[in-house]
Amino acid sequence: MYWWPRMREAVQSWVAACQDCGSRKAKPKAVVPPLRSVRTGDVCDRWAIDVAGPLPVTAGGNRYVIAAVEYTTRYAVASAVSEHTAKGIARFLMGNRVFVYGPMLEIMMDGAMEFGSKATAELLELMQVKQSTPVPYRPKLLGLVKRFHRTWKDIVSLYVDEGQDDWDDVLPSALYAYNSSRHSTHGFQSNELMMGRRLRTPAELLRRSRVTHPVAGLHIRLTSP
Repeated sequence: MYWWPRMREAVQSWVAACQDCGSRKAKPKAVVPPLRSVRTGDVCDRWAIDVAGPLPVTAGGNRYVIAAVEYTTRYAVASAVSEHTAKGIARFLMGNRVFVYGPMLEIMMDGAMEFGSKATAELLELMQVKQSTPVPYRPKLLGLVKRFHRTWKDIVSLYVDEGQDDWDDVLPSALYAYNSSRHSTHGFQSNELMMGRRLRTPAELLRRSRVTHPVAGLHIRLTSP
């Protein structure tokens, strides 16, 4: 047994001084252009889907990440895959999206071949889902899922080994961290809005200390030479 006075402050200071985190995080833009609101509808009505890669090939043979982000809650789902084909997109939509959260009303996707394939079009038509593809001069309509790709890459980059062949093992943890973080757009966790409750993090399961900072300060004064 040991006691670390003001451990919370020490940990916060150590995390804030992380050089890897500081070098990976995007710098804020000096000029913020005027924003345009986008209608989102009800929860799970509108999603955006995109593929990131090719990435370093993992030990399991994965080199791409398919991700979908919900517009209202900013909730994200993602899966590491070995190739991004029309069949893989259809499998992701059904297994990771429809069978878990139900069919959406509209899905945003770019003009990639796998998204414009006959198989994808037939699947969306079967589920009566409206497929929307931004015009080339307005690619920022997919900015939500593009930013998610940047976020999970920043998280994963801090934990992969030197060979970078295990990022798919870290991806679920990055996804959990993203959905459990408070989003600046609505001020809630994406998990909280999607599931109706705030998910506990592993750190919250630890027994909280009843020692307050004043008691810690008194201990330091009494034990100091």
